[in-house]
Amino acid sequence: MRIARILLAAAALTATTAPALAGDWQFLPIADKGYTPAFVASVTGGVMNPQHVSSSGAWGLELAMNCGLLQTPTGVIRTKLSVTKFDKSGLDLTTVELNPRWTTPIAKDLTLGVGPGIGWVKADSGSRTTDMFAWQVGADLDYRIGQLNLGLGARWQDTVNKTVSAGREGADNWLVQAKVGVAF
Repeated sequence: MRIARILLAAAALTATTAPALAGDWQFLPIADKGYTPAFVASVTGGVMNPQHVSSSGAWGLELAMNCGLLQTPTGVIRTKLSVTKFDKSGLDLTTVELNPRWTTPIAKDLTLGVGPGIGWVKADSGSRTTDMFAWQVGADLDYRIGQLNLGLGARWQDTVNKTVSAGREGADNWLVQAKVGVAF
C-alpha cells in the first residue's frame, strides 16, 4: 500500500509538471543581474494527521523565495522553507522542511505550485526523543493582493521508521494548512 501511494504521488507530480520539462532551463539564476528572490514570509495554521494519534491543530512559519539554483522554461520554481509544530496525545512533532514547488499562474494573482521536498522531524513522546529524515510531496495555492499573500497548502510526509515510542514506528503524516504572509 505504501509503495502504491509513493508511485501514485510521483506519477501525479510528473504529469502536473510536464510543461516545465520542455525548453531552456536556467541554471544559477541567482548569478543573473535581473534575479529577484521575491521573498514571502508567512504564518501558517492548519490540521496535521500523523500516524499513531488523531489529527489536531498545527502551526508554523514559512519563508518562500524564487529558487536561485534552477528555473524551468515555464513557470517559476519557488523554494519554501518551513517549520511546523504539532502536539497531541503525548506526541510532539517539530518539522523543518525544504519544499521546492514548480509554480504556475492559473488565474489573475492566483498560482498553483506542486513538488517534492525533504525534511527533518523531531518526535518527542515524553519518554523518548527521535530525530528522523523525511521526504514529502505537496501542492500550494497562493493568492496575492499587493504585498499580502494568502495561501492554502497540503502535503504528505513520509518519515523513516525509527522507534518513536513503545509500539510506534515513524511519524508519517498529512498536513493541510492556510497561510497569511507578506511579500517583500
